[in-house]
Amino acid sequence: MARVSFVIISHSHELAKGVVDLATQMAPDVHFEIAAGDDTGALGTSMHKVENALDRALAQVHKPGDEECCRGVLLMCDLGSATMVAQTVLELRGDPKDCMCINAPLVEGTIAAAVAARGGLGLRQVAAAAYQSVIDMAGRARSELEQITSVSLDANSNVLSSLDASKKFREADMVVTDPAGLHARPAALLVRALASLDVQVWINDVDASSVLEIMSLGVRHGEHVHVRAQGPDCDKALELARDMLEGGTH
Repeated sequence: MARVSFVIISHSHELAKGVVDLATQMAPDVHFEIAAGDDTGALGTSMHKVENALDRALAQVHKPGDEECCRGVLLMCDLGSATMVAQTVLELRGDPKDCMCINAPLVEGTIAAAVAARGGLGLRQVAAAAYQSVIDMAGRARSELEQITSVSLDANSNVLSSLDASKKFREADMVVTDPAGLHARPAALLVRALASLDVQVWINDVDASSVLEIMSLGVRHGEHVHVRAQGPDCDKALELARDMLEGGTH
C-alpha cells in the first residue's frame, strides 16, 4: 500500500471522477477520495465533504502498526476557491504535518504525484512530483507563448507586461467583503466587467483579465488587495473594482 493517499477537491463531481479514473490507470495501488460539489450536490465546494474525505484518506495511510514516517494525504484542488476551502479545513485542524494542500495542475499534478506515491515515496516527495509538473508546463507554455505572440515573458516573473510610464496610471488598496472571498463567481464577474473598458488591470500583481490568475491569489474575506490600473479608463476601472470587491456577496 502506498504511503500517500489523495483527496481530489473539485467544484464538479464528474471532473473529480475523471481525474481519479485517469490517475488510477497510472497508479492502481494508490487510494483516492473525492470531495466535489456543494452540500446540495450542485457545482461548488463543501467543507463538510472535504473533512469527511480527508478522514477517510488518512485512515487508508495510517494503519495500526505501520511506520508513520512520511505517510500522509495530498489534497489536490481544481480552482482557487476549492484551495481556500481545503486550506481552511487544514487550519482548523492545526495544520497537521501529515496533510498537504498544494497549488498544482489538477490533472497533470495528480497523475505525476500518484505515480510517485505508487513508487513508495513519502508525502513531501510526492508533493514535489506534483510541483515539478507545474515547472514542466510553465516551461512549455513560455516557449509556445513566445512563438505565437510578440510577448516576451521574463523568466523570473509571471507578469506578461509592466507599467508603461507614458500611459495614465492609478492604484488603490481595497478590502474583499464577499464572505467566500475572491472565489470563482466574483472573479469571473470582475473580469467580464473590466473587459468592456480600455484599461489594463492588475490585482496583487497578477493580470486581472484572467479568472484563473485572480483565483490563484486565494484572497479571503476581509483581506486587502492592491489594484493597479493603466489606460484611458483607469479611473472607471478602479471605481468598478471597488464596487465589486467591497460590495458584498456575489
